[in-house]
Amino acid sequence: MRRVLAGLAIGALMLAACSKPAESSNAANVATNTAAATPAAAPAAPATPAATGPAGPIALADLPAPTAGKWTRVSTQDGGAPSTDPKCLSGKPIDPMEGLPMKCAKMDASRTATGGFMIVAECANNGINAKLTLAGEGDFSKSFSTDATMVMTGGPGGDLTTKNHSTYTYVGGTCTKPAETARPAR
Repeated sequence: MRRVLAGLAIGALMLAACSKPAESSNAANVATNTAAATPAAAPAAPATPAATGPAGPIALADLPAPTAGKWTRVSTQDGGAPSTDPKCLSGKPIDPMEGLPMKCAKMDASRTATGGFMIVAECANNGINAKLTLAGEGDFSKSFSTDATMVMTGGPGGDLTTKNHSTYTYVGGTCTKPAETARPAR
């Protein structure tokens, strides 16, 4: 049970870290806000990297902002089979905690010399201590990858470490929200 929860936590974390929807902030929409269709010819992504400035500590608001539009994510968790899914990114800075129910008492972010980022967070919830390390590298306009490791201690069943690697590729175009089902009038 703990492994399932850990898998869900790291999966949700990776989803949150790099899949912020354009017009929503609730967790259900984060998971369902995907591209409706792929255009015949994708427009070119901007050529400039999203991250600028010197290497060193940064505010979370200074994390890279991937190009707004449709992306494809290929993700592997704990060495398992890769999964591929479409993602809609807003063009805003990556929010590593978007859509997650947990809070972290400490979260430090830094920019790498190559324009990527590293986040180290300490999160204690329900008697379990979790330490998250999340790193991202790439140009953030056409492609980037993320690596996350979460080490959980203090819970029943012993310590647990989960790892996730995701590669994002810009597809282009704009994202549309899935159609909502109309409710009949009462």
